[in-house]
Amino acid sequence: MKIIDILVESAELVGLHRDAVELSVITADEELEFMQNNENMSSMFNLLKFSMRELCTNYVPVSTSKTIVVNNKCFPVAELNNFIRVLSIFKGENQVKFKVINRNIVLEEDGEYVVNYATYPEINSVFEDVDFLQHFSPDAIVFGLCAYYALSHGMFDDFETFHEQYIEKAESLKSLKIFELPARRWE
Repeated sequence: MKIIDILVESAELVGLHRDAVELSVITADEELEFMQNNENMSSMFNLLKFSMRELCTNYVPVSTSKTIVVNNKCFPVAELNNFIRVLSIFKGENQVKFKVINRNIVLEEDGEYVVNYATYPEINSVFEDVDFLQHFSPDAIVFGLCAYYALSHGMFDDFETFHEQYIEKAESLKSLKIFELPARRWE
């Protein structure tokens, strides 16, 4: 599913019908100018990033892996893109013990490891696909976005309604497996 579809659906639900129509017809070349000139959709786009991070942190684990080189038995988690938490670490075929202390992964010895960690997708454009969404209905993201938009704009009754729906949908996702986030390929 594309980010633009989530934004359009969410905008409709919170009553931003004109903004939803305008967003639905922009091209990739017009995106930056549109977001700079449309405060509502710019706000929704930023809240979407927050909502996705919260959903991945608390309800739908998305994992990725990275080969790391450890020196002085430590590796800074800041070097892992969009890090949430470590799921496992392997040296060769063997899973190894680790601790996370002061934003560092601490291991028993130096060397090369593969760290599997929970993450969230990096969203930079409304035209991006969010691959892991193919596995479940995006309703949780839409309701979460609507809830945070309503809260940020003082629409407290709407916030309560959307937040209840968000929690209900998000809780139902907890039983799903961990999703793999495909590696980005830079051209």
